[in-house]
Amino acid sequence: MLDISFYAEGQEPHTVEMKEDFFEWLAHTNFSRIGKSHQTVVKIEEEKEELLLIKLDPENRQLLKYFLGDAIILESEKIIENLGDAPSKEDYQKLTYPLKKLHELRRCVENETYQYLQRA
Repeated sequence: MLDISFYAEGQEPHTVEMKEDFFEWLAHTNFSRIGKSHQTVVKIEEEKEELLLIKLDPENRQLLKYFLGDAIILESEKIIENLGDAPSKEDYQKLTYPLKKLHELRRCVENETYQYLQRA
């Protein structure tokens, strides 16, 4: 499993864990080109750490929202086309996994509490 973490000053990060194939797909999309990582000192609970983070400024946040919204629409269409009338539990889970992860990322990006993003 690989992950993307969201940071808010003074709090534990929220980490979105994902399967390697989904992470690799995401890495080859515009998601990986939005924002630039910088060494940033962030306070996590009571400790300061220096991490390579992307600031979720208004521009980066908006670009990420647009990307995730478009990706969610495309994944939804893919599910509708491929799910069929009586999918097995395995097929259902496989097809809906990317959609669930995209929504989890979207909720984090939209949460103004998070100030930074780390793509591991």
